[in-house]
Amino acid sequence: MSKHESERNEIYDAVGKLNAYPFWLIQGDMEPEEPRVREIPHVWRFKDFEPLIAKAGPIVPHEMAERRAFIFHNPGYDMSRPYTTNTQYIAYSFYMPGEIFEPHIHTPSASRMLLRSDGKGYTTVEGEKCYLERGDLVITPSGTWHDHGNEGQEPMIWVDMLDIPIPVLFNAAKFGWDYKENGVSTDRQSATRSQHYSKRHYGFGGLRPRFAQTEIGNRNSSPQLHWKYTDVRAALDAVRHEAGDPYDGVVVDYVDVMTGGPIQKTQNFSMQLLRPGEHTLSHRHTNNAVYVCIEGSGYTIINGEKYAWEENDVFCIPSMHWHEHVNGSGKVDAVLYSVTDSPAMDKLGLRWEERKTASGDIVKLGNVIPA
Repeated sequence: MSKHESERNEIYDAVGKLNAYPFWLIQGDMEPEEPRVREIPHVWRFKDFEPLIAKAGPIVPHEMAERRAFIFHNPGYDMSRPYTTNTQYIAYSFYMPGEIFEPHIHTPSASRMLLRSDGKGYTTVEGEKCYLERGDLVITPSGTWHDHGNEGQEPMIWVDMLDIPIPVLFNAAKFGWDYKENGVSTDRQSATRSQHYSKRHYGFGGLRPRFAQTEIGNRNSSPQLHWKYTDVRAALDAVRHEAGDPYDGVVVDYVDVMTGGPIQKTQNFSMQLLRPGEHTLSHRHTNNAVYVCIEGSGYTIINGEKYAWEENDVFCIPSMHWHEHVNGSGKVDAVLYSVTDSPAMDKLGLRWEERKTASGDIVKLGNVIPA
């Protein structure tokens, strides 16, 4: 035993009993040279889940599962942490014909991307009843009452995306279920916004009725709640002949009509078009990203490994992973929907990015500490 080692050990034992640490023993954990990312890239393939969804729907009744969903667990975590990335909770949710799932409210912000229905499945948010078709997006901002139902003859399947890990981190996650109208509990909301309210009041770029409702929920997100995929796809097609972004292809962001910024304070939503044969350049950033393939097929190269995807597949690219997208077809488009935590990172001053040019040089953007 070296000189003073026994005395140091005595100090360590005494400090431990005081619920403290000697900094010099944990300095490597506290001051990493590079961000330490536990999450790993992964693809959740719809063809693997589809038979399980079909089997579970009829035998897992509403009474057993207030929300019937398969949560995507990142294989970099143990099973005690049911998250897809460290800031995102993603799932396939499915609803059988005739089902109604009661109103609830929560501090996490949520969204739904519709994959399959006969057009009669819906989410009602603060009185706006939104019937969803494939590729439609509806958000349920923090502090809004919302309920789900399926009035159709076919099962409805969508991708849930919530920022639950963020309010959990800040001890701010809270849920409620006692919905009342005129003082009486009810299992569904009445439609108080007119049909297609979001589209008619906010769906025309640069134009908004003066009397449109401009605040909803906790007043920290877009008052527009529903976006039709037909409109988003038309926006992509309108600029498909532009050069686009060399790292993300032809990409459009969903924006808050009041601010021009992201539609939720913690998440950014995008739809990107990869034209036939398109292969983007590689970049990495501190924000996490989760993708859903809406059209076509292709693959993403993440840290040098190829991850193939096709329609309805979900895949994640955790923070600090180099990635580039490839449309594997030379004839048809591929369309990817994505949700990132970049707004939260921006607000905290923690978002930065590195890009590889076509020649392989690395360009650093944002608040990155120089090497």
